[in-house]
Amino acid sequence: MTIERMLASDARLVLDDWRKMVFVSGPRQVGKTTLAKSMLVKRSGRYFNWDLASDRKLLAKDPAFFEKECAGDPVHPPLVVLDELHKYARWKNYLKGTFDGYADRFAFMVTGSGRLDVYKRGGDSLLGRYVPLCLFPFTIAELAGKRATWTSFARDLGELDGTDAGAKDAFQALLRLGGFPEPFLRGSDAFHRTWSAGRTERLVREDIRDATSLRELSLLEMLAHLLPERVGSPLSLNSMREDLGVAFETVRAWVGVLDAFYYSFRISPWVKNVARALKKEAKLYLWDWAEIEPPRDGARFENLVALHLLKAVRTWTQVGEASLDLTYVRDKEKREVDFLIVEKRQPRVLVECKLSDTALSPQLLAFQESLGVPCAIQLVSEPGHARRTTIGGRTQWVVSANRWLAKLV
Repeated sequence: MTIERMLASDARLVLDDWRKMVFVSGPRQVGKTTLAKSMLVKRSGRYFNWDLASDRKLLAKDPAFFEKECAGDPVHPPLVVLDELHKYARWKNYLKGTFDGYADRFAFMVTGSGRLDVYKRGGDSLLGRYVPLCLFPFTIAELAGKRATWTSFARDLGELDGTDAGAKDAFQALLRLGGFPEPFLRGSDAFHRTWSAGRTERLVREDIRDATSLRELSLLEMLAHLLPERVGSPLSLNSMREDLGVAFETVRAWVGVLDAFYYSFRISPWVKNVARALKKEAKLYLWDWAEIEPPRDGARFENLVALHLLKAVRTWTQVGEASLDLTYVRDKEKREVDFLIVEKRQPRVLVECKLSDTALSPQLLAFQESLGVPCAIQLVSEPGHARRTTIGGRTQWVVSANRWLAKLV
């Protein structure tokens, strides 16, 4: 399989049509460098890596080194890829000056292991000069070579394509191995376990250490190992504080750091009053759902769905197709539905995850009616399900996850 990531089309759109720098962020080892180099195969340009001593020396001697190596062209601008540039103390100043001076003749892509906006060191604001794009782990739609727009997705919520054996196989492999390219392509559970342990250690002891002033790295690494047990539930920071023996503010800051460096992410509860949402506990998920070990198969499945939905919502929002949020719903009686897609503060799609239960969830129906949601989806891990009902003019589906998730991006 060629790792020609779906983001490439979005990046080309930004580079060629919007005349802005593209900041490609995402988890460590998700394929950002491979993506950048694959784009250079199809267009002229220069790949720069701050981790290479020769490239660092080149930039120090001549900040506009790329100008001598490839002629600028306002019609077909060469692509300059700046990988790991955020490790340069004055990277923001450098990008501001370089972009202002050469944006009319060169296209620029900046990639980094963590979120580029967490690096607060150095320089003037880059506001208005770049567009952020996130590279996600593999999803079913990407592996099947599909790409839905929000318009087509919203229009066809009540429809399904024909059966897709490719989507079924992709779902089973993703559920078992996660969506990161290397362990997925290796196809080995043992390799994934070794790879995952090494990735977490390097994330904490290299990326986070170099970008923050945190000292208790061993405790931060312990926190990372505790989080898989909390996936799919509202995250109690007080409970984490007691487990680690540190202050509440410390745990809150540490979880924020792990979110910022794409180890975990959180989904907030849906409330009409935004100020109230800030007081409620968010649910936590991992970027690598395969870290969730049996017997927590339900949590692993829910995490896979969460990542698929997050990718779709962020992608459609980042490229300007819609203004979307991913939330969950929970009431005072602790009745809950796993996910709710919201468009401009209007609930659009409810999604509930079940390993094998094909009886329509009472909570799903109750929240669909109370919130006035047009479509409710109950995803089942098992293949072969696709049942549609209509109640009160609103649509409900009980459908296999592989078929419905293939409708995303």
